[in-house]
Amino acid sequence: MAWSITRTQVLVSIGLLFNVVAALMTNFYIDRVSQDAHKLVQQQTANDNLIRQTWLQIDALERKRELILSLLTSAAHNQQTIPSQVQALLQNDLKYWLDMASLPRLELKNLPQLDEQIAKAQDQQRNRIDNWYLQNLDLMDDYTEQMGWISSLRNLALFLQIIGLALILARDLSRH
Repeated sequence: MAWSITRTQVLVSIGLLFNVVAALMTNFYIDRVSQDAHKLVQQQTANDNLIRQTWLQIDALERKRELILSLLTSAAHNQQTIPSQVQALLQNDLKYWLDMASLPRLELKNLPQLDEQIAKAQDQQRNRIDNWYLQNLDLMDDYTEQMGWISSLRNLALFLQIIGLALILARDLSRH
């Protein structure tokens, strides 16, 4: 017994094949690319959080600078020195923020050195923010590119499904 394949059977088979290919594209490839795009968004969100936290650190350093200026101005105005307990507390706090082995005493003559170190620490933080921001721009470009690719793949999958269904329906139309 020889197999005889009709034109209708070929069309239905091709239609089924198109639908299977569309389903496989959607379930495997498009989903994987979508997950990769989601990872880009997560990295961008993490960078945004780091940027916000770093701005808070810059602001905290500015408040420390203002506190030092206020204490030194007040001490100079009253012709007194800053109490040693306050000095020790501020120096311990500043050691956390500044990259200095030992901090000078909080005196008016040491103000330029302290101010320079605070400005240096703030500049380092701003550079980190700039790097994260530039990385976010790259991530956004990659995300836009991937979303365009995903859209094209979804359109192709939909096209294959529609053509597949049309070929399957051709069987019913050929009977009439």
